[in-house]
Amino acid sequence: MPFMNEGRFVVSTLAVVCLLGGCSGAEDDKRAGSPSVASLQSPDTQASSPSAPDDQRPLLALDVTDEERDALWKVWGECIKKEGGPGYEEPKLVYLYEKQKDPKAQKVRAACLSKEPEKFEERQLRTDVSAFRDNQREFYKCAKEAGYQLTAPDEDGQFGLTEVGPLGDWGSDKMQDCRKAAFSQ
Repeated sequence: MPFMNEGRFVVSTLAVVCLLGGCSGAEDDKRAGSPSVASLQSPDTQASSPSAPDDQRPLLALDVTDEERDALWKVWGECIKKEGGPGYEEPKLVYLYEKQKDPKAQKVRAACLSKEPEKFEERQLRTDVSAFRDNQREFYKCAKEAGYQLTAPDEDGQFGLTEVGPLGDWGSDKMQDCRKAAFSQ
């Protein structure tokens, strides 16, 4: 059993050497004039891993034309038809099927997610909630000042119309002008 005691001695000695070696680096940094500051660094996950499908989605810019929007949705629709087959001739039904917890719909939508267009606001809400909330406050303020009857904003600043008045509905020119002004800042 003397060999086992020697093994413990070696392991203990290695542990002490490793600990001392780690401390000596800090002393070297102090002598070199580097400040002694503890820091944690997160690995750069975006650089080392492939992009998520959400990050590859086509962006519907604030100033997108009807033709550009239709072209982007057409690409997505063709993917849904191809991946879904019979029953998916009308691509937007994938949303209904998905709400009904249809596993095929979830697979079809996942397969086509990188082609599904995303509004600027949707992307901002997904990637920068703080900026989205700020922009929503500006949007709400502009629409309210324009005379729209609005619901109170929720925690993310999202709101709706309480009634359609003489200014029109959500798609009216004035409402869209407010949206573009708020989110283009």
